[in-house]
Amino acid sequence: MKRFILSCLLCITSAINYGQIKGKVIDNNNEPVVGATIIIKGSERGTDSDIDGKFNIENISGKQTLIISSIGYKTKEISVSTPNNSVSIVLFQGNEILQEVVVAGRTNKFSRKKTAYVSKLPLNDLENAQVYSTITSDLLQSQIVTNLEDALNNSTGISKLWEATGRAPGEGTGYFSVRGFATQSKLVDGMPGFTLSALDPSYIERIEVVKGPSATLFGSTETSLGGLINIVTKKPFKGEGGSLSYTAGSFGLNRFSIDFNTPMVNSDKTYLRVNATYLTQDSFQDAGFKKTFFVAPSITHKVNNRLNLSFGFEFAQTSQTNPSMLFVNRLGQDRLNAILAPFGVTAQVPTNVEELNVDPTKSFTSDDVELNTLNFNTRSIVDYKLSDQWTSQTIFASSYASTRGFYQYNIDGGAAGLLQISGALGQLLADPTLNAFLGSTITPIINESVSLTATPSFARIFDKRNANATNFNLQQNFIGDFKIGDLRNRFVGGLDFVDRSQHSRNQNGSPIIEQDSNLGIVLGTLNTFGLNSISDQISAGFAGFPYFDAFLDAQGNITSPVFTPNATYDISASKLEKAFRNVPINDFKTNSRTYAAYVSNVINVTPELTVNLGLRVDHFDQDGDTSTSNDDYTKTTLSPKAGLVYQVIPNELSVFGNYQTGFVNKDPVVATITTINPTTGQPETNVEVQNFQPVKANQFEGGIKTNLFNNRFNLGASYYHIIANNITTTDPMAFLTTAQIDIKEVVSKGIEVEMNANPFSGLNIRGSYAYNDSKITDAFSSIAERTVLDGSGQPVVQQGNEITELLNRRPEEAGPQHNYNFWVDYRFGEGTFLENFGFGAGFNGASEHLTINNAISGTFELPSYTVYNTGAYYEAEKFRIGFKINNLTDKVYYKGWSTVNAQPSRAYLSSISYKF
Repeated sequence: MKRFILSCLLCITSAINYGQIKGKVIDNNNEPVVGATIIIKGSERGTDSDIDGKFNIENISGKQTLIISSIGYKTKEISVSTPNNSVSIVLFQGNEILQEVVVAGRTNKFSRKKTAYVSKLPLNDLENAQVYSTITSDLLQSQIVTNLEDALNNSTGISKLWEATGRAPGEGTGYFSVRGFATQSKLVDGMPGFTLSALDPSYIERIEVVKGPSATLFGSTETSLGGLINIVTKKPFKGEGGSLSYTAGSFGLNRFSIDFNTPMVNSDKTYLRVNATYLTQDSFQDAGFKKTFFVAPSITHKVNNRLNLSFGFEFAQTSQTNPSMLFVNRLGQDRLNAILAPFGVTAQVPTNVEELNVDPTKSFTSDDVELNTLNFNTRSIVDYKLSDQWTSQTIFASSYASTRGFYQYNIDGGAAGLLQISGALGQLLADPTLNAFLGSTITPIINESVSLTATPSFARIFDKRNANATNFNLQQNFIGDFKIGDLRNRFVGGLDFVDRSQHSRNQNGSPIIEQDSNLGIVLGTLNTFGLNSISDQISAGFAGFPYFDAFLDAQGNITSPVFTPNATYDISASKLEKAFRNVPINDFKTNSRTYAAYVSNVINVTPELTVNLGLRVDHFDQDGDTSTSNDDYTKTTLSPKAGLVYQVIPNELSVFGNYQTGFVNKDPVVATITTINPTTGQPETNVEVQNFQPVKANQFEGGIKTNLFNNRFNLGASYYHIIANNITTTDPMAFLTTAQIDIKEVVSKGIEVEMNANPFSGLNIRGSYAYNDSKITDAFSSIAERTVLDGSGQPVVQQGNEITELLNRRPEEAGPQHNYNFWVDYRFGEGTFLENFGFGAGFNGASEHLTINNAISGTFELPSYTVYNTGAYYEAEKFRIGFKINNLTDKVYYKGWSTVNAQPSRAYLSSISYKF
């Protein structure tokens, strides 16, 4: 009986001591903070605030410390007592700094629809008139992503055009098409930063792809007309811990990474977080590799409740072969046959991968030829709370990057220039004496030139890179959250200064072609006959070509025994070093500065109706080539924006519309321009400085956004219409080099749909679809030069021409019209037979893409594709083991931008990580 009474007393005591903690999270304007994370310190128990800012944590006993955090607000800690307590928590604005690692309680793991970067203000997605797609670290972990390019497969409407080449410092990672325009990843935590291919996903908290022209807040130096890619990095948090992980996989993949966070000097105000990765990986093709070392320490120091300091650094060193890209023939059927007509030969230009007969396993390179790149980014941020309504934010960011080594091009049609000079050699045979001595030598040269021009033959061209780039960015923001009467205003105003400089000492040219081919015999004979002037003219013509060591067909077979008699498929660095020993250095420096001021205000006209107005003024001071003033100019421009959001169902469903503008300042370039003279039908080569008008864009967009079932279902759908002016594109008259011209108007329009769902505990789903219709609607170019006949029938060069060959065609940079992706992750719940086990599966794909599309070159189609991926994992409290298969069906597919780039075949990955 006593035992029974004692048991009852224990149960009653337990029931009394265990209770709940509930409350509401609001901001300093008494507005609910939706999706704030509330976690019990020292445990993984927690929850998120609902659409009214309310939360409830049950079965809690004793005195507890709650940690409350939300993107764009300063993290807060409070003490509460049970059995029952109700609290009201006020969060104040701040930068995304010193945040806790809070994953418990977040239901929709693939959705982070709150950010302080997209609008430079802490806004929920439902009150933001701009569209953005977020890729979370949870999604990257589920997919065992090891590079930034694969991570971006999850973004709505993004299509990769080129892999990261490393060919120039500061270029960023690979090229991607967003809403019909090419862009790169060049923003880190909202500031310019050099990323290249070295920024490891283990350092990424999330990726934000901001859609449409966004010059008002982000300027024009690192953004695109279709959107921008912002890498949000992991920040120090209060506490100590981290993780170790190792990933191995097909094609020699080995990746070690560490994430470590700790307080510094026994302080509860200063925290250090270090992310580091070492990766080695071979190509899926017969040659190619990448080795990367990446380390990124970051420090936050909370001076007091008003002042926060944060510092971030990224250092990356990469050695790699440049990815295999086959530049397809730009001559076109008619132009090619016009060149071949004097030789009585006709040819058929391939229009797709099947006709070209590509071997996707061939790299056309060797592991001995590499580029070495170095990146170093820094950021210093000072956040000072001026009052409850105002915050000052001062940011200094710098970036340095360098590139050294050999870069390779594989260009079909490159032999047409050789044919021009070889044809001139043929004229020498009209002299009986020269014919007797040179006929047996010149004839094979001509025959090989004709053969290489008439059939798909890729000239393997090299240049030697030695270049560096530096960016400096100083930004001052004042962020306010205040009321004027009954109208809530969330305001940001700022000043922005950017200084950009580059210094290249690249080498390109072919001064020894006569030594490496039968051409030397011809030149020696001409000199013997005293025809030195002819010999010098022919030698100079060949020397004007870039250095090429071989011609290969699409299967990787050597096809040039006369011009490159000693060519081998594997090229050595020592041979290239010898070839470039006497090649002159092109020393070229550029510099530009941008001064800007901007304001943006989000006004709550009513609790449901939000209006966003913004304006930016940019002043460009362009030095261009610092050795000359011919390309100097200054320009001042305005970039307005406006947005309207109405929450039909507060915090659950909103309709929106926006007007956004973009302005991209184009740096001048020194280019070697090779075009076909329409009068003579022969190639002409010139070196010139090209200046471009700034590119402008205007976007109108409208759509809906949802946040239903307490953040378990997010759906966004929008229609956009972009008009862009002065777009730069490749001159269709160019065939060996990609000479750039401006095009007066391009119209890009389309729809995008993105869904993130968590129907029930353990199941997370993400899917998206995008359709883009891009067209060149006005093909006038102010800088394109064409040779025309004047009134007397004499050829003259005319600048400013209608490029009818591009009119009403889809730009090559626009990528596929249709893009889609899907991923589902399910983790079995506690108490089930497969507790802690989970699996993921999905696909991504695109429609066909015209990687060449103009009336001169014709079209070249890359086929549509769908790639399937799947994986499984076991995740316990301290460790996680994962397995993944990429390209499950071993699909052969291609991407490109005037190129054919074979994509990886089936690959297996496994990973193990340990948390401490």
